[in-house]
Amino acid sequence: MTRDVRRYDVVLVGGGITGLMVSHKLSRLGLRLLLLEKQPTLASGPSTRNEGWLHRGSYHAGSIRDRENAVQVARRCIYGHEQIRAFAPEAVEDADRTPLVLVRDADRVQELMSRWDEAGVWYRPRTRAAAAASFPAADLSRCAAVFEVADVSINTRMLYRKLYTSAQQGGTEVLTGARLERINGLEASVVTASGETLHVEAGLFVYSAGFGARDLFRDFFKLELPIRYWKSHLVVVPRLGAHGLFYVDAHEAAMMHHGGYSIVGLNEDALLCPEPDYNVIAEKADNLHRALERLVPGWKRGAPFTDVACTKVDFAPDASAARSLNIAIHEPVPGHICILPGKMTETPFLTDVLTARLYERLEDGLIAKRPCDVLHAHLTQPRREPSHAA
Repeated sequence: MTRDVRRYDVVLVGGGITGLMVSHKLSRLGLRLLLLEKQPTLASGPSTRNEGWLHRGSYHAGSIRDRENAVQVARRCIYGHEQIRAFAPEAVEDADRTPLVLVRDADRVQELMSRWDEAGVWYRPRTRAAAAASFPAADLSRCAAVFEVADVSINTRMLYRKLYTSAQQGGTEVLTGARLERINGLEASVVTASGETLHVEAGLFVYSAGFGARDLFRDFFKLELPIRYWKSHLVVVPRLGAHGLFYVDAHEAAMMHHGGYSIVGLNEDALLCPEPDYNVIAEKADNLHRALERLVPGWKRGAPFTDVACTKVDFAPDASAARSLNIAIHEPVPGHICILPGKMTETPFLTDVLTARLYERLEDGLIAKRPCDVLHAHLTQPRREPSHAA
């Protein structure tokens, strides 16, 4: 009996922000897509376990030690910030209240401003008195400098809903509660939430599964991807002020606001861990609480709060290397591509690079070729040796 095989241009595995944005962009090129998410809801992992901070380069330009890498990540965040704001302006929160950046170390101020200038980060110096008037509850006595920047809070659920709707309108088929059962070349079996088994075939498989990617490649291809797991913590509290507020210095607090709540993180607290989970580490959560108390002394631990843990991933062939915030696109198996965005705000840059690469591989001949396409085709054709008549 012949199996019923569903054919797609691309099967996407993982329905976080990266999978949703790839679906949105590829579907708009007319490609036939299948998006698989093993959880019953989309974006249930790191995509929603964060501060809801739409970066615009100000933090990463200063927090990454290597200047060249810092400027590169900052520029990619600016690129993503502008694209996301243009796509979903309704998801931006407190658009009229620009955040404040605090710098503790006076020796870093000039270097930070130099990096901002090189990367194209918008900023404006503020006096400590003006900043105190904007956020009266904050203790700014330890600050050497204060700046106003263009980062914003964003409602990630609204952004993801719009990406999902756009992908569906473009023809993407989305299956939640679905898992891969078997992969053979560019064919796979998928078990749906209802227990039905689907047989699919695709031109390419793209994995945006975050920390699940390592197990997928281990189980189906017997490969160990150089993926590391990093755990960090957040605390959610009743709203502490009108403006976002964050240090660029290590081990200090950073907060963004969403309606009546503030989500607070701790700079550079990511802990390398052997396996991914969302279990809160009490000692790490306590470090965050102390940093928040330093910044907003009026916040007391007796007030309502919720601790949250998140595990994020990076690619690191050198296991001793510092945590990478750069995008990653790897194809360890022909036709099977694994991607990581680095940061949420870098996702548009990642997906645009990926979309360009996939289009070249899946292009169907509908649009006439450009002169450079013709030359490329000529140069990549197998060379034919001239024949010699007898």
